[in-house]
Amino acid sequence: METVVDATIPTDQFVLEETIERVPDVEFEFVRFAINDSACPVPFLWGSTSQPDRLDAALQNDSSTERVSCLSWDDGRGLYSIDWTERAACLIDGFDETGGSVLDVRGTSDRWMVQILFPDRSTASEAFQAWCDDGINPSLSRVSNLSCRSDNMRGLSATQHSTIAEAFQRNYYNVPRGTTLAELATDLEVSHQALSERLRRGHSHLVERMLSESTPAVERRP
Repeated sequence: METVVDATIPTDQFVLEETIERVPDVEFEFVRFAINDSACPVPFLWGSTSQPDRLDAALQNDSSTERVSCLSWDDGRGLYSIDWTERAACLIDGFDETGGSVLDVRGTSDRWMVQILFPDRSTASEAFQAWCDDGINPSLSRVSNLSCRSDNMRGLSATQHSTIAEAFQRNYYNVPRGTTLAELATDLEVSHQALSERLRRGHSHLVERMLSESTPAVERRP
């Protein structure tokens, strides 16, 4: 049965520790669904801060990064393209190679927060042990079954839920992916654009629900 794990990781056990120390008000958000079959793990990252120039400099000089480009900046929030160092890439890959699919990764001044969807609790338990063996000691803040709760859709419509479940079972969220968006669209008998929009809305609902459960007074961006 599908299991969603919410966990937190100390900043000194993951990437961008130096940047977070230098820019204490920064908040990071990995752009998970921009990944295709690139060899570079999670190449895009949102960074929010009141000190954009300081953030740019900190990212450029962080020991986790090899190359950093700011693609856009608006209203205190910038989109960055990052080439990670080998060590940082291994840390990030560690979450992609756990048998689950990473739904969300966010960083603040004192911790990283991750949400991962696993096919079952046994796989989630094995992943937790693997993290500990690799020197990462996450604290589990929430472990829940996706389909055995009164609110089991987590804000999703039945169509969104079934589509995401099918994509997950077909390893669409793996890196590299086990199937393409075009192949999924053909099998589900919908257009490429319709499937893309359905997944995007479903992902947005999942992240919004997670944030509303873990962070008070979170407002959705327009």
